[in-house]
Formats: sequence, C-alpha cells, structure tokens
Amino acid sequence: MSTSQRSSEQPTGQARPYLRIYFRCANQYIRVYRRPEDPEYCARCPTCGMTKTFRVGRSGTAQRFFELSCK
Repeated sequence: MSTSQRSSEQPTGQARPYLRIYFRCANQYIRVYRRPEDPEYCARCPTCGMTKTFRVGRSGTAQRFFELSCK
C-alpha cells in the first residue's frame, strides 16, 4: 500500500473511536480501536487470548472504560 493510499483512508487530525479495557488476569490496560464503519470493538486478553466483543448501537452506553476477568 502506498503512502498516498494510507493517508486517504484517515484524514489527519480525525480521532479514531476506542475503548479502554482492563484485563484483571493480565493486570494490564489496553486501548481497543475500531474503524468508524465497524459495528463493534474486539478486545483480546494479552495473557490468555480470551476475546470479548462490544457492539456499538444507539441503545448502548456512553461508557468508555471496562474491566474484564478472564476466569
């Protein structure tokens, strides 16, 4: 992919939506990004690999921080 193609995908200065996730089993925070056209966020634990999806929708929450336990 050329540099001009990459720069056309996301205009400079445009913030990407993200969630902050704390995985208790890993004792780590991660930031999970999604493209604006995607319907969900997908977080994966850095220690055990557990995956959790967070759907985006009108009836959802404005909360940006979540805590997960893999056990």
